[in-house]
Order: sequence, then C-alpha cells, then structure tokens
Amino acid sequence: MDPQKLKHSHNPLAVYAENPQNVYFDTQEEGENIILLLRAHLITLVPAVFLIIILLLAPLFSAPFLNLLGVDVFNSLSANEIILMTFGWYLFVFGFSFYKFIFWYFNVYMLTNERVVDFDFKGILHKETAYAPLGQVQDVSPKMIGFFGTVFHFGNVYIQTAGEKPEFEFHAVAKPDDVAKAILVEVRKEAGEPPGKIE
Repeated sequence: MDPQKLKHSHNPLAVYAENPQNVYFDTQEEGENIILLLRAHLITLVPAVFLIIILLLAPLFSAPFLNLLGVDVFNSLSANEIILMTFGWYLFVFGFSFYKFIFWYFNVYMLTNERVVDFDFKGILHKETAYAPLGQVQDVSPKMIGFFGTVFHFGNVYIQTAGEKPEFEFHAVAKPDDVAKAILVEVRKEAGEPPGKIE
C-alpha cells in the first residue's frame, strides 16, 4: 500500500484513520506527518458494552432477587433512600462507561513519516508515550488470532526495534496486514533519506 495514495480521514472515532486531518501530538516535529492513526477494533468493546447493559438493568432485577433471599427492599428503605441509591448506582455506571470509552479513545497507535508512536492511557492523570524512529525498526509482523480476529479482520502488529523499547505491539488493530505494509513502506523511504532530513 502506497501511503501517498491513502485517503484522508475526518472521523474522530475511526479505528483505522489514513492521513487523519486535524490530529496532532505533543512531540510532533515540524514536517512530521501522521500516516496512520489506529485504535483497538470496535469489536473489542463488546464485552464492556455487555457488562454496561447488565449494570444498567441490575436495579430492575435486584428487588425480586433480594425478595427471594427474604429481604423486602421496599419495606426496609424509604422512597428517598431508594431514589438516592438508584441515582448513585447509575452515576457509577455512567462513570464506568465514560472511563471505558476514554480508555479506548486515548489508547492510540500512530505511524508517521518519521517514527512509530504508542500512546498508552493509564488513567485520567497518567499516560505513557513510547516511540521508535523508523530507522530503528528491524522487523514488522502482523498476526490475526482466533475466529473473531479472522471474521472481523483485526489483530496485533508486532514491531521489533533496535531502540530503547525493543518491541512495540499495536494491539487488536483493524487491517493488521495493511498496517504492517504501511510501516515497511515508510521504513524503506526513511532508509533512503539523508540523515536528519524529514520528508
């Protein structure tokens, strides 16, 4: 895949964004362009969505379940207490859902014309960034694992480098074969550039 022929992506929620528009990062150098922006495939959110649905429905089934155990919630608690507990529960579910979303949204992988970048979002106040210049990339291996990986065409891309971080893993990304090819194209282009030149 020739990165020069990639389309421009305007979707802020894309899992596979080619030449994304209006996307920048802190340590981006002048003349450095983002070729690919990647997030974990949407299918990886299914377990979290399933859990959130269960949590949303839990209050509806909690009273009948507690009745089976001999606890009458409506006689034990006042209406205000029940409303307050229900509000607190849904506030917790909203917070949990928001955390799952921002964890997915901010854990991104990037390929630029100069390096591969891995942004790991660890929490609201903590993120880790690792990158390797394309000149240090030694090997790129795409791998699709299991039934869902094959059907939905997502998998991991393993990048071996000679840098400080010897291995990068782009986890559960869409089109892992295309990602690996794009990285190798940029590596070959970088190998043909004079040292210190950004193109």
